[in-house]
Amino acid sequence: MKKLAAVSLFLLLAVSSAFAHAGHIHTYMGKVTMLHGRNAFMMKTTDGKDLTIQTSQKTKWLHSDSHAAKQSELAVGQRVVVKMMADGKTAGTVKMSAPAKK
Repeated sequence: MKKLAAVSLFLLLAVSSAFAHAGHIHTYMGKVTMLHGRNAFMMKTTDGKDLTIQTSQKTKWLHSDSHAAKQSELAVGQRVVVKMMADGKTAGTVKMSAPAKK
């Protein structure tokens, strides 16, 4: 099972890197589907694609009203707008909605 999860994660990272290329700032909108520790999360975009978003210490976290947020506030089910850095590999900003109700 762990091997399947590792292979799936690798394939998702490979596919997501194919969509993002350096030199252009991409913006993705969608819903968080899975959290991967402190440096990544998965989202399903509004057009149905699954993406793995890499984050870094430079990533800015915001609420939908543009006030500062914390990375720890990100939860599965939240809507997000992600603007990638110019390198096309890492999120520059992650704007999140209010947490999903449980």
